[in-house]
Amino acid sequence: MNMHYIPAQQISTARHIARSAQRTIQDKTGMKVNLLLCPIGNDFVTPEEMMGIIANSLNMSPACYLMKTHTRPIAELRFLGTLFLRRHFPSITLQQIASLFGGRDHTSILYGLKRAYDLIYSDDMDFMEKYNKALKAVNVWLRKEA
Repeated sequence: MNMHYIPAQQISTARHIARSAQRTIQDKTGMKVNLLLCPIGNDFVTPEEMMGIIANSLNMSPACYLMKTHTRPIAELRFLGTLFLRRHFPSITLQQIASLFGGRDHTSILYGLKRAYDLIYSDDMDFMEKYNKALKAVNVWLRKEA
């Protein structure tokens, strides 16, 4: 299942540019215009690509998301995957994330999201190191895609 989405940051940036262009057109011509944002082509980043970036940043295989094991490294990879997918793909559903993780239940995804936030707020050093590595890799990847 290959889902195509536009990351939230790109949507926000495009909206900002469109609003600015509308104001400029009105200021220079007196005409009020509405610009419709309509992406063209399939150049969008996908959740699967982002999951691969996260796994690779932690020296793990993207196949680890599908493992049924509950060992800490694998579970934390899924926690990070859930966290970044929800942040960068706001229209993705919990059930879609669950299917990306091998058909888990949406409640497992909610639990993973809660655990990720708990580990961040408790300042768990091991998790924060993984989070920062993944964050840096995702940010570099998104800049290249933009």
